[in-house]
Amino acid sequence: MSDAAEPTTVQDAAETPNVVVIGAGPAGLTAAFQFHKHGIASTILEADDTVGGISRTAQRDGWRFDIGGHRFFTKVQQVEDLWHEILPDEDFLMRPRKSRIFYQGKYYDYPLKAANALRNLGPIEAVLCVLSYAWAKVRPPKDQTNY
Repeated sequence: MSDAAEPTTVQDAAETPNVVVIGAGPAGLTAAFQFHKHGIASTILEADDTVGGISRTAQRDGWRFDIGGHRFFTKVQQVEDLWHEILPDEDFLMRPRKSRIFYQGKYYDYPLKAANALRNLGPIEAVLCVLSYAWAKVRPPKDQTNY
């Protein structure tokens, strides 16, 4: 008889691992959906009383407000396929939109484009930004922990 443990396999739901997913935004909901498709139970923990994270629309006094500047845009075909799998074609609305940031009297492309941002900042601020970036690359801070 050997003391080595025998490999185990998942036989029934009682032995299936339960995964905790933190957040019910698009990433958390997608993770839980993928776990479900692979037979893995998950529990979603969400601090808010609504799903969607900052990628949702809230209503107040008949007005609609996007909580964050997020859209479902991807160049990854698997992600595109997933959204079409979840949403029926009649519910999958395509809306042409243009996002910009208005800062100090000028519009900046969003997502940011370096040439547009540097041009809008003006020569002095643009040079300071480029120098700051170069300095951070040459001499990165010792403690790069960011929370």
